[in-house]
Amino acid sequence: MTGLQPHRSPIARYSLCGVLALATCGCAYSPTIQHPKSEPIKPEATAYDCGQLDAALLKTDTVRWVIRDDGGTLETSGHRAARYMGNIFLVPLSMGLGGPFYAHDAGSAVLDAADHRILELLRLKRAHGCPAGITSEAGMTDLQMLEALEPLMPVDGTPDRPALDRRTALLDHLRAPLPKNEDCE
Repeated sequence: MTGLQPHRSPIARYSLCGVLALATCGCAYSPTIQHPKSEPIKPEATAYDCGQLDAALLKTDTVRWVIRDDGGTLETSGHRAARYMGNIFLVPLSMGLGGPFYAHDAGSAVLDAADHRILELLRLKRAHGCPAGITSEAGMTDLQMLEALEPLMPVDGTPDRPALDRRTALLDHLRAPLPKNEDCE
């Protein structure tokens, strides 16, 4: 080496920032509304009767459906850590470009909260001895779905990608199909 530093053009530096910004802004999640995180189950919910539990499940599933329709997905702890690490570099680099730009969580936090609220409501439904409801998952009631969900949703830690995908697939089928209306045909 001659001790000379290689000349790096400003264009190369801005190109790197542009690629990082495009990579993070190109996510599919674009909420139509600002989704609040679903509240945890309150103590008074333990006194709900079966009809109230079914109504609460329907409301939470509706919120979940909107999040999923907006492109919301669950992220693994590894993906979350990579996003946080990327943001450590992306935010300062983007400040000169009208930023800050950062990688969003694709709705993972609000979707996860809704999923856990559904899990807790289904547990209350089981504890109250409520009758099982039908789902759009072939041959599975909502209480059978609860049995399949519990190992996929541990209290501590984040499941791996296949477990998150299975959980998402199950909960996407929680709502029963609407009955056919004979008058509309």
